[in-house]
Amino acid sequence: MRAATARTFRRLARLLAGMPDMLVALACVALLWVGTVAYLDHQTRDAIAAAQDQTERFAIAFEESVARRVDLIDSALLLLRDAYLTGRDDIDMAQVTRGVTTGGPVFQFGYIDADGVLVATNLRHTDVRMDLSDRPHFRAHAENPGRDKLFVSLPVIGRASGKISMQFSRRVADPDGSFRGVVVASITPPGSLTSLHSEMGDGKGMLMLLGTDGALRARSPAIGREAVAQALAAAVGTTARGSFMRGAGQDLVLLGSYRQVSQRPLTVAVALTGEEVLGDLRSGRRQVIGAAAAVSLAALLAGGALTLRRHRLARSRRDLAASREALADAVESVSQGVLMTDSEGRVTVANRRAPELLGLLPEALQGRPTLRALSRMQFVAGEFGTAFPDLDAFETFSRSEWQDLGRNHVYERKRPDGTVLEVRTHALPSGGAVRTYTDITERHLMEEQARHFALHDSLTGLSNRVLMGERLVLAVQRGGCAVLFLDLDHFKLVNDRHGHDAGDRLLVEVAVRLRAVLRAGDTLARLGGDEFAILLSQANPAMASAVARHTIELLQEPFELDGRRFVIGASIGIALHPRDGTTPAALLCAADTAMYAAKRSGRNTFALYDEYMERDAEEQRSLERDLREAVATGQFHLVYQPVCSTHSGEVASFEALIRWCHPVRGHVPPSLFIPVAEQAGLILPIGAWVLETACSEAAAWPRPVRVAVNMSPPQFLQHDLCDQVRRALDRAGLPPDRLDIEVTEGLMLGDEEVVLTNMTRLRAMGVRISLDDFGTGHSSLSYLRRFPFDRIKIDRSFVQNLGVGTEARAIVHSVLSLGRNLKLDIIAEGVETELQLHELRMLRCELVQGYLLGKPMTMDDAVALLRGAAQGMEGRAAPQPTLAG
Repeated sequence: MRAATARTFRRLARLLAGMPDMLVALACVALLWVGTVAYLDHQTRDAIAAAQDQTERFAIAFEESVARRVDLIDSALLLLRDAYLTGRDDIDMAQVTRGVTTGGPVFQFGYIDADGVLVATNLRHTDVRMDLSDRPHFRAHAENPGRDKLFVSLPVIGRASGKISMQFSRRVADPDGSFRGVVVASITPPGSLTSLHSEMGDGKGMLMLLGTDGALRARSPAIGREAVAQALAAAVGTTARGSFMRGAGQDLVLLGSYRQVSQRPLTVAVALTGEEVLGDLRSGRRQVIGAAAAVSLAALLAGGALTLRRHRLARSRRDLAASREALADAVESVSQGVLMTDSEGRVTVANRRAPELLGLLPEALQGRPTLRALSRMQFVAGEFGTAFPDLDAFETFSRSEWQDLGRNHVYERKRPDGTVLEVRTHALPSGGAVRTYTDITERHLMEEQARHFALHDSLTGLSNRVLMGERLVLAVQRGGCAVLFLDLDHFKLVNDRHGHDAGDRLLVEVAVRLRAVLRAGDTLARLGGDEFAILLSQANPAMASAVARHTIELLQEPFELDGRRFVIGASIGIALHPRDGTTPAALLCAADTAMYAAKRSGRNTFALYDEYMERDAEEQRSLERDLREAVATGQFHLVYQPVCSTHSGEVASFEALIRWCHPVRGHVPPSLFIPVAEQAGLILPIGAWVLETACSEAAAWPRPVRVAVNMSPPQFLQHDLCDQVRRALDRAGLPPDRLDIEVTEGLMLGDEEVVLTNMTRLRAMGVRISLDDFGTGHSSLSYLRRFPFDRIKIDRSFVQNLGVGTEARAIVHSVLSLGRNLKLDIIAEGVETELQLHELRMLRCELVQGYLLGKPMTMDDAVALLRGAAQGMEGRAAPQPTLAG
């Protein structure tokens, strides 16, 4: 353009050479002003074009930055939403969102339930029972059932944080679409724009973030320039991207560019005012005009005007170069790889990060290679791994990539070293494109961890109920599977005596043993608490029974934890497809029913599902309801069975036995309701009532004979048992040496340390301890060695066979000899015939108990028996015994 202007000046000079001086002067002045106006107009257009290009480039960078930040926030929201949909209550929100809140504008994540109450937040100082039902980010999801998109609110003062914040939220809904609540992230609106605004330099320009409703979400600067902000908001159009200009030439008011953030309800906008674009030129305009006026008066000033023009032009070029350098610095500073191509697909701009993420040497980007050539280099270097079997398949992919440059799109690719890249393409109006490569490996790992968390038990690492359900659906489709529902026996004692930490460690060890029974294709899951399930693929009743039997054998072996010995067991229910159910829910229900049947049959065993179990289960539930009412209304009473001398038949003591007379059921035997009481957690109040009542009634007897009270393992394993016994004795006024406490060998399966402590303290009080049903367990002799018993009671199964064969007599003789050597009293239970009593006399057994000597009797009958003996009755008037002297 300068050469054309010079040629024009030379022609005009030759033309005016022969003209009169005044005409030449006027012509020169006119020519001077024409040139001045043309120069100023050209300079203005250049400045406006450079500024418009600058805003377009910053709009692209602004959109990319916002898209990345919003994607990161949305990913965290989706992770939180999925975690809450699994039904987990122990979600560590601070742990899940740490990667988003650290060093970023996001300062808070929260979960609002369906009633609008904030129930969880990563801010530990915040009240998590705050009502947020009136907030727009809650109402937008609660009032729009079909809405499943990200919602971005207008800036408000956060009720939980007290800060001006903008809310990003997602709807949480059950699979059937019912509303569960909202997960929300709060950011400081200006904080996300400040760093980008500083890259524009000198505090010029304005950045704005708007919603798709056109309302302002955030801007930078956040304070002042309200008129500019209003004009910018009004200028943003409804299309996905565009540019705008208010005014023209020297009357320019505002120009800028805007772009809708891809797939998000946000639009970014960048603007410069007319003063920011033309401020320097307007100042120079006055100087040029002044110079032109002076040149009009004197020819010498014309040279100065030309010099000024060259100076201003050089300055504009320097400013443009500085703007380009600032843009290049911004591109180099981002953590992503950035490539810009022209309309022919050649790379025109590339930062240093791009070849690193593409697996190429920096030299590969020299010489403006095409994008297809770079992809071919990657293929040769093995960057695509085994994704393409041959070169032809790769070339097909390469052609599709070239076609995709003309549109905005996003896809992900995994490199051979495990790095996951997000490849995002932004088409430019010029026909070229900007392509960014973002390392999202950490985000992928977070998503995988979240899925593992959602499908596995956090304590044992086993499959959880959700994953078991998915596997069971597939197994039912294939057919011929079996479900084993497993519940640990005596596990509650471990939790109660040693705390949940010990219980958790025991569950981990249980999981290790259970894995040993699995075959390839089987699934082991922890359903919650001490419940486990095993899914056997392609199983039959014999195979399922064998697995259950092996499982019970593994779990009944003692566990050693920190020098402590724990003995538990397992009750297992088995259901088979399609015999016991054709759906996953039906199979699980059948296995659960069979498991409870196994518990009722004695625990530490297994049971195959049968239809009769449903009736038994309902009867058990009905019995439990009646039993709770019996505890509340006092439907129990005690009877007393005497323990007598084998030679005189005189009463040595009474055993207190509980009886239940139900208004409808009538007399319910203890063998029926005691197991239900233990399972329902009612055994402690029932046992406490028996202790209090037996002590109170025994204190009223006319003679000071002893009373024996049976205690269940849960009752005896209480840490304050001795205090309970002392209070019962004190309230009744009964001396401790008149109380016997009878326990069974099942007690020894609990905490041995607590058992030994309670036994020692009770015996120090004067209370005696008896081991009931001796000989029926597998460790009876070892129990006598470890625990300080005062007496043992020979189980009735041995006594009933006395006089029939020699085996029972030998066993009873051995127990009696053992008792005498250990200085223990021996009581033989279940004596019902004169022959049995005769044999026990011959074996020198001093104390016996059974129907032959006295059936369980009421309190009044016991008192009458004792009172009659006190009046001098001698001998044994069958069937009732007399009092020992």
